Amino acid sequence: MKKYYILFLGLLLVGWVIPSVAQNRTITGKVTSASEKEAIPGVSVVVKGTTIGTSTDINGNYTVSVPSSRSVLIFSYISMKTVEIAVGSNSTIDVSLEDDGKGLDEVVVTAVALEKSAKSLGYSTQKVDGKEVAESGEQNVIQGLSGKAAGVFVQGTSGTPGASSKILLRGNVTFEGNNQPLIVVDGVPIDNSTSNTVAGDYPFNMNLQGVNNSNRGIDINPDDIESINILKGPAAAALYGAQAASGAIIITTKKARVKGKGRGFGVVYSTSIELQKVNKLPELQTKYGQGNGGGALLKSKLTGKLDSVVEVGKFSASTPNSWGPAIASDKAYDNLEEFFKRGEVFSNSITLNAFNEKSSLRLSFANLKQDGIIPNSEYKRNTITVNADHKISDKFSFGTSFSYINSGGTLVQNGSNLAGVMLGLTRTPTDYRLDDPTSTGPNGWTNVDGSQRLWYPLYDNPHWSVRNNPYTTDVNRMYGNINFKASPFSFMDLNYRLGTDVYTDKRVSIFSIGSNQPDNAPGGEINQNIQTYRYVYQDVIATFKRSLTDDIVGSLAIGSNVQYEKSEDQFLRGRDLTIPNYYNLSNASNLYANGSYAVLKKTGVFGDLNLSFKDYLFLNVTGRQDRWSSFSKTIFYPSTSLAFLFTDFVKQKWFTFGKVRLAYAQAGKGPSPYRTQNYYAKPTFTDGFTSGLGFPYLSQNGFGISNTLNDPNIKPETTSSTEIGLDLRFFDSKLRFDFTWYNQKSKNIILSIPVAPSSGFRALYTNSGEMENKGIEIIASGTPYKDKNFSWDISLNFNKNNNKVLKLGNGVEELSPEAAFTSNSAYAIVGEPFGVIYGSKWLRNDQGQLLIKTNGLPAVDPQKGNLGNPYPDWMMGIRNSFNFKGVRLTGLFDIRQGGEIWNGTYARLNRMGRTDESADRNRYYIIEGVKQSDGTTNDIPVSASSYWQTYQGDGGSYASENAMQDASWVRLRELGISYNIKIKQIEKYVKSIDLGIVGKNVWLKTEYKGVDPETSLTGAGSNIGGFDYFNNPGLKSWIFSLKANF
Repeated sequence: MKKYYILFLGLLLVGWVIPSVAQNRTITGKVTSASEKEAIPGVSVVVKGTTIGTSTDINGNYTVSVPSSRSVLIFSYISMKTVEIAVGSNSTIDVSLEDDGKGLDEVVVTAVALEKSAKSLGYSTQKVDGKEVAESGEQNVIQGLSGKAAGVFVQGTSGTPGASSKILLRGNVTFEGNNQPLIVVDGVPIDNSTSNTVAGDYPFNMNLQGVNNSNRGIDINPDDIESINILKGPAAAALYGAQAASGAIIITTKKARVKGKGRGFGVVYSTSIELQKVNKLPELQTKYGQGNGGGALLKSKLTGKLDSVVEVGKFSASTPNSWGPAIASDKAYDNLEEFFKRGEVFSNSITLNAFNEKSSLRLSFANLKQDGIIPNSEYKRNTITVNADHKISDKFSFGTSFSYINSGGTLVQNGSNLAGVMLGLTRTPTDYRLDDPTSTGPNGWTNVDGSQRLWYPLYDNPHWSVRNNPYTTDVNRMYGNINFKASPFSFMDLNYRLGTDVYTDKRVSIFSIGSNQPDNAPGGEINQNIQTYRYVYQDVIATFKRSLTDDIVGSLAIGSNVQYEKSEDQFLRGRDLTIPNYYNLSNASNLYANGSYAVLKKTGVFGDLNLSFKDYLFLNVTGRQDRWSSFSKTIFYPSTSLAFLFTDFVKQKWFTFGKVRLAYAQAGKGPSPYRTQNYYAKPTFTDGFTSGLGFPYLSQNGFGISNTLNDPNIKPETTSSTEIGLDLRFFDSKLRFDFTWYNQKSKNIILSIPVAPSSGFRALYTNSGEMENKGIEIIASGTPYKDKNFSWDISLNFNKNNNKVLKLGNGVEELSPEAAFTSNSAYAIVGEPFGVIYGSKWLRNDQGQLLIKTNGLPAVDPQKGNLGNPYPDWMMGIRNSFNFKGVRLTGLFDIRQGGEIWNGTYARLNRMGRTDESADRNRYYIIEGVKQSDGTTNDIPVSASSYWQTYQGDGGSYASENAMQDASWVRLRELGISYNIKIKQIEKYVKSIDLGIVGKNVWLKTEYKGVDPETSLTGAGSNIGGFDYFNNPGLKSWIFSLKANF
């Protein structure tokens, strides 16, 4: 099969490269815009009936050689009316192009940096303008895509500096691998991982505590982005082969943009300040203080029954609970209000643009500094970007784009963490002031001896923790490429690209002497972690274009690429510090170290064949063959798509454009390295609560064979996709509508399936799982009104994705891909969506009624079950934009319906008597249900303390079900106004000034009872979500900006 495939390509090439030779003559000219009267670079000039052609240069000039047998030139450009002009006896032909008002000939960047006409695509992609992302004010490019495209799920983790954001395209496709799309910048894939600092002897899931580490996509400066093209599924991304199952995000960076003649120079300076505040917090009660006994149900003196409640709470310093006595209003403190501060973000950048007839250069420097809403938290980023091109001759050119980034800051302790901010803040009784100005210590959160003031000896004082338990990170990164293009023949282009992505992340985590968090508390701990990443990419692509007949035009791209990837992780830890505030490993009594590295090599060859018939029928066929060092066999990934433009068959003036699309493709997801053999590792033994025991133990080192058996014949996962779509344009594209239906099925999913312990192993790592995603995507936009002074544009994107686990392994019906909590975790369950939260629930009868025990509380079902799906039922984004004489007003509504979060914060605070609801405690409760004993309607009263601590909390015999909450929301994600000013008197020096104000998350409607439901305890580096256990809060903000063009 393979040799016939090669023979076919060879014969095809022979037909391509034998052009006819005839007498030619040279035509020159210039192309300008009819509306702006300015030169248009990049206009396609083609000799009709041939593939002979060229493009206009930066000044709109062109030179083309025309055979004597041909007599017509075709001039075409994106969003301009195509013009055909007879050559006649002319040697100079100048052309003025008019705006077509339709935008049908837009060129988009697709997989492996191939440029294609949008109308010819048989699969769905969606372009997001870089300006949209930059104007969102988000520092993280991934977060900046939220609400802007159909089929794109973006999940922020919190509003703290440097926090990660996760992105999925059309749902999850794997269980244990990376579900996020490939990120490609100027043709080169870059790393977008989110990694934790984890000691080799730590046996649990570090995603449940620690800090919100950054995803590496945060290193991309949004102001450097020209456009983002989203390749949503395998059909669009198939040319990336074993990296394409989750789709791809194709980022194109800006090049020099200066209007002028011949040569020019321009400067753009921009500055902004962002003012941030917390947007949502749990509602806490301020009526009752620290203590026990409150909310108890007592016997009535009149009836002798348990039906009355009196205030019996008593103060006790030995409890963390707030079931104590009622307190005076002037003794109730709002510790959250006193802790959180106004966050500020300062951003400045300067860009230099220069060009001449053959070269262009864009050089930018950007600085960002964020002081967070949490004291002593910050994030900084400095970016230098170079983007240059040089045309050596009409046949040869080269270019480069590189970015250097220095980023990092001080991150914040989060989650299930005794040093965590929200854990300490929200659990503190309202009658205890964490920052007490009357304290006799150096400040309000310390004692006279400098130790932290504690209301309970288990939890760190948040004010003390953020200043004494810092986690700092310092990243130095460079990514970019150099590229060469040669056009030795009119029908042939050769492209070579060499790219790299290199970074070092130096992290230091400190727990001061006196902190309750580390295992050796209160002895203090220092962690030093250095993570390095090295990636090299190169590809060679030859593209051939030719008119096969007067009606059929074809192109063929064939290429290969080689990739090399190496990551290293070095960890050092020192415990039991001797000298306070001296954070050097030499100050530690107990030292530990571990390190790891991984190397992955990838090679691939690919082809991309395109045929068009009369410019209304387009066929695309691609194939890629991959070989990685992490699997033993080569794998082939095909795709095909068909686009039919039926515009010319509908002879109606109001009908502008119509296209039907059909696509099928296969793409893969390669396994991680070193999983085809079995290796020795250091074992750890734990009881499930403490960190347990590991090696070295008593100064004795030790290794054991891994308890997971690796399959030597492991192969990449395969995702097959079928996609059908319809694109419509009406009234000169004033009304646009795109619809897509897709069905993606992933097979051979790699996972660790349990095996009998008698085998000597715990699990088998192999290809075993199957999962599917089915859904629809709708994109609609229109211009309800437009005149010379005013316009109104509206756009909408909608998607609904249904995910289902089809298979795990023989006899395996449920599996937890990543550990969470004892009472609940995220699972893959056959027949259910991936990642559903699976845990303890209340026992019910066949009618769904709770079964109530004799104590008035519901019975717990002995079998755990599906509690809810954290992913939304559907998502929608709606943007309105109004323009009036240089003033632009825009707003983006982001809507998510469905999706459930386990609000463990709410359950624990109910148990402790801290929620506002639990203040309703001078009464008894009767829980709706039927008695387990006889099935009659329940009438057994329970005390307020039992109701809130067990039925609505996580105390006693409780069920995790009670903490599941709807995470639906409607939010005004962006609200902005800008004004473009042009002053004729100084236009020679200052071309324009842009003033803008943008609000982020200025309005939020949700029934969720915790922080902003756009939250994630486990972060972007995890495949599970839907957990809120003292997560740090989100934020809302206003940004004030100025940009000047010189």
